[in-house]
Order: sequence, then C-alpha cells, then structure tokens
Amino acid sequence: MNLADTVFTDIEKKQQFEKLLGRVARGEYTAPLFVVTYPVFSSGIFEIYEYNELRQNFYRDYDDKILILGMSQSKQGAREVLMDILEQYLDDEGVFHWQ
Repeated sequence: MNLADTVFTDIEKKQQFEKLLGRVARGEYTAPLFVVTYPVFSSGIFEIYEYNELRQNFYRDYDDKILILGMSQSKQGAREVLMDILEQYLDDEGVFHWQ
C-alpha cells in the first residue's frame, strides 16, 4: 500500500493526521479510518475502503496497486474528501487532470 504525494483529508489536527499517516505507512492497525483509493478491481475512478479491510491477507497480492489519495475517520468524511479531490482536479469543462 502506498501513499500519494499529497493525501487529502478532513482531519483538522495536523499532529493527529501525521500520526495516522505514520501508522498507515507502517501498515499498522488503526480504527476508524476510511481511505480513498484508485479502484483495486472495478473499472471506476475512485473507491472508499475501510483501511483495515485493505490490511487483510486477501489484498496483500494487490498491495503495490493500492494508492491512498485521501483519508477520513468516517465514511461520510471520506465522501467529502473524495469530493474535494474531484473539485481539485476537474476543470471548468469537466475534464479530469490528475498530476
């Protein structure tokens, strides 16, 4: 599992966010945490996973494919983070420009 260069979040406290980033980078258990990723299996644009689901053995074979783009401590917060990501990278014509 990899972290994007810029990880979007709704977590306001910088210290708490950095602590969670460190735990994710080390692959440690953390709850609750929802992450926004590119799809692992489906043909969508983004997916929201409960972070600990991605730590299960089933996903270990796909570990290098998983890129975390955003995180939140609630599923609704993760939806809002996803909207922030979309707003950041969609231009006025609706064309998506990911860096």
